[in-house]
Amino acid sequence: MSPFYKTSKDRRRLLRRSPAGRQAGFTLIEILVTLLVLSVIMAAMFGFLWAMSGYWKKGQNTADMTQNARLGLNRMTRELSQAAQVTVAEPGRVSFSVNFNDSSGWQTVTYGFAPGGNGAPGTVWRMSSTNMQQVTLISDVSRAAFSYFGNDYKCDADNDAVVTLADINQSCGGNLGKVGRVDISLTMAAGNSPQQTIADQAWLRNRPIS
Repeated sequence: MSPFYKTSKDRRRLLRRSPAGRQAGFTLIEILVTLLVLSVIMAAMFGFLWAMSGYWKKGQNTADMTQNARLGLNRMTRELSQAAQVTVAEPGRVSFSVNFNDSSGWQTVTYGFAPGGNGAPGTVWRMSSTNMQQVTLISDVSRAAFSYFGNDYKCDADNDAVVTLADINQSCGGNLGKVGRVDISLTMAAGNSPQQTIADQAWLRNRPIS
């Protein structure tokens, strides 16, 4: 028989019988498996990106909260350092007389903590005798505490070299003119962000020597 096929039909018959002549392709099962694997990979990548986005947003919220709290705390310590005398000394509220050398003259400034309702964070507010309106100074505060200290060791009732407000009340008749330093501690919380505590001290520079 001649090695050459006389008709195209003979050539097509040969191609169907020869494995080398078969056209390459994918079966339906192979396509479905491939799509399934790609879907799993894409879902994992989407979950990773979503988690990273949540972490970044939480970190940004925490940074903004802390920055705003520090700005408010800086104002509190700056104004307290200009005070002449503390007039109200409570764990959650402090009042002091101060003259900022402006047209307002002498005034009484009060800082206080207002707890939030139903477990929500509270606020630190400011009020002045020239305005008499409580203005929110710091938000997202879960706890605020004011501590008071003096430097007249005649008031040191327990002789521990630290003159606390309790010492002043016991040995110096509760004379708030003896208070020379106010410590402020703020515990911040916003949503699911971890709590952070920031603190500072204010020394009353304009307090008359008594």
